[in-house]
Amino acid sequence: MRLGTMKNREIELKLVLPDSGSKMRPATLRRLIGANKAAHLQNLETIYFDTPDSWLRRHGMALRIRRRGTRRIQTLKAPAEAVDGLQSFLEFEAEINGARPQLAAISDAKLRRWLQKEKILETARPVFTTRFERAAWLIKRGESEIEVALDQGDITSRAGSMPIAEIELELKSGQPVDLFICAERLAEDIPSRLGLVTKAARGYALVEGSKAAPVRAAPMVLGRKDSAGDAFGALMRNCLEQLRANEAAIEQSEDNEAIHQFRVAIRRFRAGIGAFRELIDDGAHAVMSIDLRWLQRQFGPARDLDVLIADTLVPMHARLHGQASMAALLSVAEDARNEARRHAHLALDNPRYAVMLLQIYRQLHTDGWCGSTEEARAGLARPAREFANAWLGRTHRRLVRLGGEHAELSEAELHRLRLLAKKMRYGAQTFASLYRSKRSEKYLLHLGAIQDHLGSLNDAVVGRHLLVDLIGRLKDLSPQDASLLQGVVLGWQSRRIAQDLAGFRGTWEAFRAQKKFWGDD
Repeated sequence: MRLGTMKNREIELKLVLPDSGSKMRPATLRRLIGANKAAHLQNLETIYFDTPDSWLRRHGMALRIRRRGTRRIQTLKAPAEAVDGLQSFLEFEAEINGARPQLAAISDAKLRRWLQKEKILETARPVFTTRFERAAWLIKRGESEIEVALDQGDITSRAGSMPIAEIELELKSGQPVDLFICAERLAEDIPSRLGLVTKAARGYALVEGSKAAPVRAAPMVLGRKDSAGDAFGALMRNCLEQLRANEAAIEQSEDNEAIHQFRVAIRRFRAGIGAFRELIDDGAHAVMSIDLRWLQRQFGPARDLDVLIADTLVPMHARLHGQASMAALLSVAEDARNEARRHAHLALDNPRYAVMLLQIYRQLHTDGWCGSTEEARAGLARPAREFANAWLGRTHRRLVRLGGEHAELSEAELHRLRLLAKKMRYGAQTFASLYRSKRSEKYLLHLGAIQDHLGSLNDAVVGRHLLVDLIGRLKDLSPQDASLLQGVVLGWQSRRIAQDLAGFRGTWEAFRAQKKFWGDD
């Protein structure tokens, strides 16, 4: 159903402030945005309504009545066309009399008829309430007019409460890109995160007690008429979506998979930047590459310890139950993992992360990432399928050449083979929708098997370095016992490596026998 018009469109960006227990002074924000006038101050109380079965939430809508002094303003927000990195809604707002939602106050006739048919407003009841102080300014940025609002207060329901502390940038007129430019400057001076959800979404999560869960990458869907430039833009959006979703999961849970999927999103993004390197502006390539590498390093120790604990130390402790040194090593490893997770959380609060996201979204809006040379422009316009044929063929040949007779490969060469197979897998996943699904799925299955067989080798190499540090933290362990403990752990890992490598020959030969899924159908 097509709803509303452009005049009903609300486009905004949120910077979420840390929950430090102290409020930000409006004068501080006024100075940073360079506002000439004092803030417009309001104390706002808003009640959100929904049906007993949450019909509005399930349809991506939010219905509220906000008190502004003696006035009551009803607002219905409905889904609008997505805008990369921003919150975008259709907004139907009107002043009403009374404390109940009123159907006649909704200006869109189609939406009004739909809600009337479903009897939504008849059964709607209060779900949660927001109360906050707002300090707002109207500023000019470029050709755009932006309302900057500092909101501080809380969301309350029968289930409990949660704080509101955010800076909201709403586009009143002009271009969405100016929201990013304004937010970048603020994020450099104010510790904050790029907001992912609305106050309404947070309120529903509070009521339902729901938390964000780890998210795998959504399948890439490319059209046969898409260009190579379209393909990289789609990949950037896909990686950002996975990254942001798992950012929320990391913040709200201790699920190991959240950090893993967050790092997968980073690796996929970095692999994509490498695959499309010839099409990307040098400056944009340098900034994205450096920032993504920094971000990946912040989460590396936490993920490495997750793997060591889950795949080696926990099963060893179960098998060697009663061994005090093994129990002590597991305890020290868990403490180190908690420390690494705290470090990862700090990275999410680092202004560098917020600025990185804002810059990438800005590049998407302006095509600022696109190379400007004649070769780059030609490459960007090249059909995505043609670009994919060339990249997949080139990378497949490198992989087969590197693997060769796998029995002759050293540990370092097997590590290189695993990394190249992973890049090939990410690339194949990116382009798979351009080809016949069964052939690409079979190829990806064999690539995954290569990674599975060689993964234990990589985990063991990383684990060796971790073990030296962890065993060094066991103060009561003699040098002889420390060496013995390290030898036992390495022996356990060596057994698993031997098992995996023993089955690798068949896996590699099966992969080499695969027919390519790209090229002419």
